[in-house]
Amino acid sequence: MTFWLEVAAGFLGNVFAGVLFIGFYLVIQWFLAATDVTIGYGWNFEGRNFHPNFDLRNRSKSRTYLLANIVYTNGKDASIWADNKSLWGRELKPGSMNEFREVAPVKNVSSLSECMQLQVTVYLQTGRRFWLKGRGPGQPGELVIGRIQRMAFRLRDLIERVALTME
Repeated sequence: MTFWLEVAAGFLGNVFAGVLFIGFYLVIQWFLAATDVTIGYGWNFEGRNFHPNFDLRNRSKSRTYLLANIVYTNGKDASIWADNKSLWGRELKPGSMNEFREVAPVKNVSSLSECMQLQVTVYLQTGRRFWLKGRGPGQPGELVIGRIQRMAFRLRDLIERVALTME
């Protein structure tokens, strides 16, 4: 090899290594951001007033999130009601587990079977949203997520079980 071919090969090798490291860093950051907030919920009722109670967990060690609102839909993208006051401005501090039982009753819902057909969407003030589908009173809600994000949650749970810190 001539001198200039060796220089070009070294330069391209270093550029490729840099792109590879940056790509790896971006994948890790996406992974941490995609799996840092988990939400569970169940239905409570008082008479004919049905309202969800939420279990929100922030598994991030450095990021605080602010909650925005809750939107209830019937699965056909037809919004039944948007609750803009129950969670607005509440903080999810890093490493915290929060339970919210003071959520306003859902309007136009009067039976448990109607609650089971609702899709609940919780929004953060950053615009990030979490879709949830209820299972029943006292049972955790099912997080409606894609296949890649579900695999990311399982991987993060595995990493936390073996106690490897990622942050």
